[in-house]
Amino acid sequence: MRFLTAILGLAAALGLVAPAGAGISDTPLPTFSNGHAAQVVALVPGVIKADAIETDVICTNLAPAAVDIGLEVFDVAGVRANHVSTGNGALLAVAPGRTVTIATGGTAVLHEDATIALEAPVTEIANGSARVVATDTRLVCNAFTVDSLHTIQSPNKCSTCKPPALANLGLSYASASPPPPPPPDPSSLCPAAPQSGCRQPTGPGRAMVLLKDRSPNALDALLWKWAGSTPTAKADFGDPFTTTSYALCVYDHTGGTPTRRFAAGVPFGGTCAGHPCWRDTATGYLYVDSARTPDGVATLSLRAAGTAGAKLILQGQGANLPFSGLPLTLPVTVQLTTGSGLCWGANYSSPSANSTGLFKAKSD
Repeated sequence: MRFLTAILGLAAALGLVAPAGAGISDTPLPTFSNGHAAQVVALVPGVIKADAIETDVICTNLAPAAVDIGLEVFDVAGVRANHVSTGNGALLAVAPGRTVTIATGGTAVLHEDATIALEAPVTEIANGSARVVATDTRLVCNAFTVDSLHTIQSPNKCSTCKPPALANLGLSYASASPPPPPPPDPSSLCPAAPQSGCRQPTGPGRAMVLLKDRSPNALDALLWKWAGSTPTAKADFGDPFTTTSYALCVYDHTGGTPTRRFAAGVPFGGTCAGHPCWRDTATGYLYVDSARTPDGVATLSLRAAGTAGAKLILQGQGANLPFSGLPLTLPVTVQLTTGSGLCWGANYSSPSANSTGLFKAKSD
């Protein structure tokens, strides 16, 4: 609180009381230096670059691909003070999951990946504003005003050192709320080779798999059923409403070694046809997606039976199924994984069908 009070006191001393300019809404969106068009991600009020106060904006890329990110700052009159089109205040090809900081200048306490050089006629910014622009809106950002002179020191080493003054600016997204994380890439949940230690079926034939690879792809189908006797509690399935995603991983022996052939993901949370995709049941969870996105899965039923084990059923259909072609090279392994180590699987060495359009088998 005393940091915020210090910043607000400084703003008052500087006379930063005029309303922010309209530059954010009136100024055309830029194009990055690589030719990629920008769109507005978030708006930042109260930007300051004056009297050793800088503004830092920190963003994390939640998109599944690289994103160009820029920060445009405006003075109190709404005059844009930098051009990301020339690379001033821009970072190109920010990798998925990477966090970057763009600032109006360097500070002692934070690491900045890019700093903005103010362009004439703007020489300083008091009570200004800014906008975060990018080639994808799937960013999570925050903004701070930061004292550029001081760093954090241990009181045992410097009892008189002044801590840095830092205040949150209350960044707001152009949409109503921050974008949700993207659905997990199913291949990220499925390792390149089958996992060891997966729970196994009760006995031979207690797990079955059916793969149909047809033309057109709308006729593709997937069915996997599994029944096991390892004691299973509902909590073993994790929390599909907020944290736990699943993927069905199919491996064969292409080239003589276990090889991941395809993976169908089932993301946590989400809305399907206007309703939550996941439903809570007395013994587990049920996933229903009539649109079969992102990977063709229509339903996933997870049922715990205590000491009796568990029953799992996954069904999929249509062009979104990520099939990579049939037949498969035996033996085949199919595993349902949460990506956190817990998995259920079975091996299939004697299919009743294994052709260019159909694989059907019961477990060993």
